[in-house]
Amino acid sequence: MNKEVKKHWLTRRLKELGKTKSDFAKKLDVNNARIYELENGLWKLQVSHIKKAAEFLEFDRTAFLDFISGDITEDELWNYEKPVKITDEDLALLKAVKSIASRPQTTIDSPDSEKSPTVSPKAERNR
Repeated sequence: MNKEVKKHWLTRRLKELGKTKSDFAKKLDVNNARIYELENGLWKLQVSHIKKAAEFLEFDRTAFLDFISGDITEDELWNYEKPVKITDEDLALLKAVKSIASRPQTTIDSPDSEKSPTVSPKAERNR
């Protein structure tokens, strides 16, 4: 029976980046044996390693922390897209649009109608 063995996430990522386990151990300032232990479930990354590991492995830090803590899957980590940051200028524009959208609407009846157009009291004051 030919059963495909799934690579450990670390082995997979290092291969994708062309980096070595030894370089990863140096980045974390741990013995190479710790990396073997990590891959075999005998050791876990410490809080002090998360930032360094995420940077070395070129993952978003928040997504990597979520992965390490079990909140997201390996597939979610690999496919994570960092949210686009909204600038202050964009936020001001969104607030202006919201303000305009929340104003009372001026309504005009159909041309056949005998009624005159209805204008909100606020719009009437601004005339």
